[in-house]
Amino acid sequence: MRYASASAFRQALEARLVALSSSRGSSLVRLRKEVAFDRLLTRLFVAAPGRWILKGGLAFDYRFGTRARSTKDMDLVGAPGEEAATSDLLAAADVDMDDYFSFSIERTAKLDQLLEGAAVRYHVRADLGGRRFEDFVVDIGFDIPSDWEPEVLIGPDLLSFAEIEPVAAPSLPLELQVAEKVHAYTRGYGKQPVGSTRVKDIVDLALVASTADLDAARLGRAIRETFQRRSDHDLPQTLPPPPGDWEVPFRRLAGEIELMADLDSGHELAARLLDPILSGNVTAGRWDAAGQVWLAD
Repeated sequence: MRYASASAFRQALEARLVALSSSRGSSLVRLRKEVAFDRLLTRLFVAAPGRWILKGGLAFDYRFGTRARSTKDMDLVGAPGEEAATSDLLAAADVDMDDYFSFSIERTAKLDQLLEGAAVRYHVRADLGGRRFEDFVVDIGFDIPSDWEPEVLIGPDLLSFAEIEPVAAPSLPLELQVAEKVHAYTRGYGKQPVGSTRVKDIVDLALVASTADLDAARLGRAIRETFQRRSDHDLPQTLPPPPGDWEVPFRRLAGEIELMADLDSGHELAARLLDPILSGNVTAGRWDAAGQVWLAD
């Protein structure tokens, strides 16, 4: 049903999210952020259709649901540049979706362009009925791959009780997301140690290896093109092992999504998927997630 006032809608939404958190065992904070993400993305795709593609942790959330780790931010990629990004986000904030939400958006910082392709960061405040609902970060990059069609992912169905459909988000293909994870994870090896923030990459790669069937040729192409496009370090022949001090944060993140409990097992699974591609030993076939093995066509 549609709600006649913002206060009635907010009360109903808060009650629904608490009930979902209890029944699903999901974090209430995660559910609230998913609602806020949904409402901003819907506006952005109305204000700037065809210009932005979802990637990062939120795309994993939309693809894998509660199997994916929670995320506190939104990652987008597009070609227009920083000025257009700011303009499009501000235009999105002006879109009235008749849902009692409003958004204030502020650019906060320029980022390392090579940090998963991110270039500029925005702070977003989502208000519902004139009161703060959630805050989050939007990271936007302009390192858009060519000749790859986005996949449309559907967000979680959290607002159908109010006759609001979940967002349909054009998203980076999974092979490219895996390639970006490999690039970010291996970037710190060599002269500099890998930073602790990359623990999430092993979690995400292990999740993909245990959940998603992949095409070898597409995955190999995605990895090669990503390393060529960013050209800051060489493509490794194997997935390097993570530092031992990642054990505790890995257990925390992996435990959130009921993945294997120890770091070595997570790396072993990710390497089982990626080493044959990185070495060039597998160039065709498909990854069978159930059997955790590459199969010939």
